Amino acid sequence: MTMNRRVRVAAVAALAAFTALGPASPAAADPPGLVTEIETSNYTSSHKTTKADCPAGTVVTGGGGYLTAPNSPLGYAALYRMEPAWDGTGFWVGTEEIVGFAADWRHTAIAMCAPQPPGWEILSSTGANQAQYVTTPTCGTGRSVIGVGGRVNGGLGQVILEDLTPSFDLKTVTVRGVAVPGATDDTWTVTAYAVCANTPAGLERISLTTSSSSDSQISAVKSCPAGKALYGGGIAVNAGNGNVLLSGVNITPIDTVRTWANEIAGGYANTWNLTAYGICGS
Repeated sequence: MTMNRRVRVAAVAALAAFTALGPASPAAADPPGLVTEIETSNYTSSHKTTKADCPAGTVVTGGGGYLTAPNSPLGYAALYRMEPAWDGTGFWVGTEEIVGFAADWRHTAIAMCAPQPPGWEILSSTGANQAQYVTTPTCGTGRSVIGVGGRVNGGLGQVILEDLTPSFDLKTVTVRGVAVPGATDDTWTVTAYAVCANTPAGLERISLTTSSSSDSQISAVKSCPAGKALYGGGIAVNAGNGNVLLSGVNITPIDTVRTWANEIAGGYANTWNLTAYGICGS
């Protein structure tokens, strides 16, 4: 059985009253008022969560996160949480070690933020125990997905995110969680999130799927068409089967989504590939 949740927030101030806080990066293209906010964690040796906060007068539209160099624990740690804050104030990122890593390390959270679009709402669905695939409720007639998110609940260090995929018609988001080989935790669930809004001008889903290989790291990069910028981004590992760790979804600059994943430390014998997703608007 799944549990669905809807949250609405009050309308924010008009764009004319918007004042950016922190290191916001103005969009070089529409959508008007779209900004990127970035927050990097401290160096520690344990799992961590970090929130990138949206400036006053804006709400989150999507986000991303990545393991940050130097000492990036590629193949040892993975993203398990990429979650829009329910009140619209930012975007949460969580990473955890899957295989023990000796050095301290850090990660970076990214929030895409804009003056609240008409019809803005965050929808979610949490799957049954150990259900791998979870899909959100539909955004409904006249509204579309502008941002995606996902989270593994429980299974710390044993269950990873593999997919955060906006549907082709931008109505739902599907998230997949997979136990790594040898996992013993059998009490975990997955939550999928969709940031919905009245369908903005020029909205489209972009994607790029790499060729399959047995490389230890695969990356995929895709840019919006000219004159458009990203509301949010997503990623999917294909044929990883719990052996490939999500390492990064980077949506800076504001019109390009960069994704990468790494085989778990010790290697993976089979071939796999990666799909990068972006949701662009004008």
